[in-house]
Amino acid sequence: MSFLVLLLACTNPEPAKQWCAFQGTALGTTWTVKWSTDAEVCDEKRVDLAVSDVLAEVDAQMSTWRKDSELSKVRAGPGAVAVSEDTAGVVRDALALAAATDGAFDPTVQPLMEVWGFHGKDRTIARPTDDALAAARAQVGWQKVSLAYVGGAPHIDAGGTALDLSAIAKGHAVDRVSAVLSQLGHADSMAEVGGEVRVTGSGPHGPWVLGVDAPVEGSAPGAELIARIALVDRALASSGNYRNLVEVDGRKVAHTMDPRTGEPATTDVLSASVVARDCRTADALATAVMVLGSEAGLALLEARSDVEGLVVTGGPDGFALHETSGMGLWKVP
Repeated sequence: MSFLVLLLACTNPEPAKQWCAFQGTALGTTWTVKWSTDAEVCDEKRVDLAVSDVLAEVDAQMSTWRKDSELSKVRAGPGAVAVSEDTAGVVRDALALAAATDGAFDPTVQPLMEVWGFHGKDRTIARPTDDALAAARAQVGWQKVSLAYVGGAPHIDAGGTALDLSAIAKGHAVDRVSAVLSQLGHADSMAEVGGEVRVTGSGPHGPWVLGVDAPVEGSAPGAELIARIALVDRALASSGNYRNLVEVDGRKVAHTMDPRTGEPATTDVLSASVVARDCRTADALATAVMVLGSEAGLALLEARSDVEGLVVTGGPDGFALHETSGMGLWKVP
């Protein structure tokens, strides 16, 4: 689960250009956009319409709740189902990350989330039976999913799995919203969906300064920040293990699932934040780091030249911050 990153103000003098903001709801969460304009009027209606249209399109493509979405049709099968290029691209990236992490990130993990109670309303459940867990694990496996072009159109065969793009689709939605703002002529903008952010150009006071929440159980977004990150033309996505919890046989269990074991992940990572050129990449990698743990997760990020990351672990003396070698470029003292 991603957590909110907040736009912070600096103390520089107020710039001359006008800044505008608008927000709404979509994809089961909230969204916010900010942009600069030389016009006297912000024209929020035009931005609202454009953003709402693109988010509706993402929902129609990748929703796990809508029975008429492309993803639901793929999951229903049987066999290969024609999809849009957008859905194909997100699935392609998800499968590539699954391969790179030996299945620590897996876009077919939904049956495990369901059997452990993370998709239900009850926050107190009994541990799944061995039979129920075995049945869920039998539906999981990114290797079963195939993507191919038939007659020039992308087709996806879920291979009997419950394909779910929740850990990457929100980042993709942010990228789509950011692209829409650019198409409308807004070179300096921020797009945020459910706490994942992508910025272009400069913010109201220079680089866009975003806050990373401290992983305090039960805390409200923005109540306590553990780091500030200044970005230009980058995306930031975060995932944490301190808000979406269920109680299983009297023990609190975090929502991050390890597809390799079929059990909730029990690593030392409390939260992971990833900076990347696009939010789709940042979103998926933040989830992968949560499953891998701090050492393997940071190694995964260090192996890529296009990303940086900040990992928060806990201990008897409080929180400890661990970061990739280039993260200092973005962090604000």
